[in-house]
Amino acid sequence: MDSTTATIEFAPEPVPAIPFIYRFWRGLVRIWFALTSRRIRVLHEDRLTEPDPALLMVSHPENFLDALILVAGLERQVRCLVPARLVKGLLPTLLARGLGMIGYAPGNRPAALETCRALLAEKAAVATFLAPGPANPQAGRALTTDAASIALKEEDPQSALVGLGLFPVHLFVPVGHTRSREVLVDIDQAEDAKDLASRAVGSEPDRVQELARHLDERCQQNSFRLQPSALAEFLTDLEQALRDGLKEEFESNPAGKQKLEGFELSSFVVEWAEQINDLHPGLLVSLREMLRAWREACRKGALRRREIAGAGAWLRSRLGRALVLLETVLGFPLALYGLVNHLVALAVLFWTGLLKNGSGRDRTTAWLWRVLVILGSYILQMILIAHYGGRRGAGYYLPTLPLSGLYLWRYTWLLPHQSHIAFLSMNRSLETSGITRLREDFLDAVNQALDLHAEMLGLPH
Repeated sequence: MDSTTATIEFAPEPVPAIPFIYRFWRGLVRIWFALTSRRIRVLHEDRLTEPDPALLMVSHPENFLDALILVAGLERQVRCLVPARLVKGLLPTLLARGLGMIGYAPGNRPAALETCRALLAEKAAVATFLAPGPANPQAGRALTTDAASIALKEEDPQSALVGLGLFPVHLFVPVGHTRSREVLVDIDQAEDAKDLASRAVGSEPDRVQELARHLDERCQQNSFRLQPSALAEFLTDLEQALRDGLKEEFESNPAGKQKLEGFELSSFVVEWAEQINDLHPGLLVSLREMLRAWREACRKGALRRREIAGAGAWLRSRLGRALVLLETVLGFPLALYGLVNHLVALAVLFWTGLLKNGSGRDRTTAWLWRVLVILGSYILQMILIAHYGGRRGAGYYLPTLPLSGLYLWRYTWLLPHQSHIAFLSMNRSLETSGITRLREDFLDAVNQALDLHAEMLGLPH
């Protein structure tokens, strides 16, 4: 009898083929994202091992666009759970059907969750998003409660969802004024459903809540969220923007008795910022960039006001401002003529490095060389003019060379020291209104985000 031990090898379970209709619509979605300059980058996609069932818990408010992002970004087929109210119009309806999305009407979410569980039993990947409404007083709790219910509800112990992984998924979706056009999808480490179920104790509702609390902590660990210091800075700047707006409003009504003493952000706004940092960091980044644009405009405005304040008595006189602006306009042709006359000299000075101060040469020597280069260019130009235009033409042209050079020097001083400041003083009202508009746009965006957040929590705007 042979004493060797036979090794039995099991063939790997085949990966379910992705239907053609799904690949067709996914291809169209990917083309659309490419044409709209939105690149989708998926981090840690290798964690979605096939053919194990996977429940993707997307810690992001449910949105049809986010569902399309998951479909386009992942190579594995994903069945997304989306409310029917988000699928409006012919094309979205065709997309939802072709991509196998699971739609549900208000009040029919439990039936949709049963559909999700049936798909997971067939080794599918299902994505569910953060659902709004009064049932969601805490960020993500409805999402994780649904995930816990799917993982724990087993009609038959023998038909357990073997290998089911619960994956927290974090999205960074640029919105509004943000410069980034890259959409990021981060697949977090999975939680094994069977392991979690074995650790949960008590009745089924207690087990669901215990598991939901654990998953809620995982989903809130968004890899794209701002650091606490950056979030605190954002809230401080937001409070300052509100203070500036109220100050202008109060100053425009001198008869009013409103004061800014004791003004601070409400606890609702602070909680909104903390929750949006966990759920939708892309929105917070967009708001920070709008805020940064307003602050930069304020900084530049302060510098310009300082320039205007230190300009001198000529700026405070209408006649002085008018003379500077008139010379700026009428002197431009003369300065241009001087520039043409000195192009050869300027080119030589540039190539030799004599235009730069502190180039290593003695200052007196450097100025001597500059004068020699300019005189040499004058002589060369006079020879050419005398050759082609005669001595009389050269005689008329000779005095214009030094005069145009001197005025070019004067004009290059005039532009930054007086013309620039005169134009700034003329545009102060436009600049002030532009700064105010940036602040109002930022505050409007914040108010819209607060309204959406209140709607998600089932609160009045």
